[in-house]
Amino acid sequence: MIKFKGNSYSSLSEVLSLIPQDNEEDQIIDLEGSRIYQQIIIDKPHVTIKNGEIAYGLGAYEILEDGYKRGTFRTYTLFVDADHVSLINVSVKNENGYHNGQAIALMIDGDDFLAKDCVISSYQDTLFLAPLPEKEYEARGFIGPLKDRERLIRKARFEHCLVEGSIDFIFGGGLGFFENCEIRSLDIQKEVNGYVCAPNTPEDQEYGFIFDHCDFTSEQGMEDSVYLARPWRDHAKCLITNSKIGAHIKVEGYHDWDKPQAHELTAFKEYNNENQNPPQRVAWMKETTEKDLNFIDSLIKEEK
Repeated sequence: MIKFKGNSYSSLSEVLSLIPQDNEEDQIIDLEGSRIYQQIIIDKPHVTIKNGEIAYGLGAYEILEDGYKRGTFRTYTLFVDADHVSLINVSVKNENGYHNGQAIALMIDGDDFLAKDCVISSYQDTLFLAPLPEKEYEARGFIGPLKDRERLIRKARFEHCLVEGSIDFIFGGGLGFFENCEIRSLDIQKEVNGYVCAPNTPEDQEYGFIFDHCDFTSEQGMEDSVYLARPWRDHAKCLITNSKIGAHIKVEGYHDWDKPQAHELTAFKEYNNENQNPPQRVAWMKETTEKDLNFIDSLIKEEK
């Protein structure tokens, strides 16, 4: 284990640079309660960071030296760019606020990721799970480290975490399993206060974001103002089971993002949830199947 305090390390990046690029051994970095204010990339496999906070504050609307906006995918506070990375009791925050556009706290393009007892916090676009969609809607929309990469499916697990934000604050094409997490919507003082999820699940991928035994909460005064999900791309998939859904969630649950074709192609599903607002879900929400529930059981067994 590498202890961050009491050593001569100048930064967390310096500690990470000491780990071999082809590392195959578990490397544990204990921040010992430290607050790291730095944009961080973890590009070595089998790394665990625990017990501290990583924060920064970049926003998508910032104009850079080349005259272009920073864009969403260069705002990350922490970029996980390797397989088998874990965060334990770590807060990852983008402190950009709401008024400077998208602001990723945690961006993941590595397989077999685990966050346990963590806080992941921003406003718009808090948490990204790769892959990106195949094509941009607009030029430079994907500018950043992921733009030209192969679109590989990534699997990430979140246990007993708090994820908070406003617009599309859990997004991407990966398989994300959220178990016993709090999913907290923040108030941006608008009639539509946000969307929890914006999946771009690839067409041939059976599952996208899965929430089991989670608690969907909000700040006060946000009743009936937030959608659970909208499709970033047509084949978006989101499954919510055995969860508590607060009064901030709109009774219809889902928005089509002005994509009428998505009514047929998306797979937004719910099962056995406790709703504070009696749900009147959109007609195009899909039915949860026994196969879906068995898949969740298999994910839970993997943990054990």
